Amino acid sequence: MSKSPATPRKRGRPREFDLDAATAALERALWSRGFRSTNVEELAADAGLSLSSLYAAFGSKQGVLDAALARYECEMSGMLSELESAARGLPDVERFVGRVRAVIDDPASPSGCFMVNTMVEVGDGVPEVQRRTATYRRRIERALKSALDVAADNGDIEVGSAADRARLIQAALFGALAASRAGDAVAARDGLRSITRELRRWRGSA
Repeated sequence: MSKSPATPRKRGRPREFDLDAATAALERALWSRGFRSTNVEELAADAGLSLSSLYAAFGSKQGVLDAALARYECEMSGMLSELESAARGLPDVERFVGRVRAVIDDPASPSGCFMVNTMVEVGDGVPEVQRRTATYRRRIERALKSALDVAADNGDIEVGSAADRARLIQAALFGALAASRAGDAVAARDGLRSITRELRRWRGSA
């Protein structure tokens, strides 16, 4: 006797919202207000979701932060890839600093850098965030070193100095971004201008 065909198992109801759009709204909310200052009810409202839909999609408030940070990394990846494949050296670093300044100067953008803001706010208390922000910081440092290695090959800086200079620029960038987050836009801009002036002094000084 032949078996009757198995009845297909019903799947759960498909999502009725755009996950990427919801994640973008959550990223902006967390970037603007911070992780600890925003509760899950506010996050659900920011994304236009019910609490049950928020939890179904992201699992927890920590899951929302993880998804938002991952999206931010993707957004920044193109800029960092350009620096990693730099062909001119110091002009590429200067262009990168200029793009950071453009973000700070954009009135439509939340203050600071979402990754730096999160690192300062919760990086020391949430191991997953600490690992993610440390990886991001190291990527920026490596990207800067790649461009500065080109500068050394071009004779613009001393051979062997790229790693130290990359760490100095990365620290100065993060300091300017932290100042922006603290509401001191003047200090942030001055810090970025100082980096640019230093890059121009380095050129040809080897």
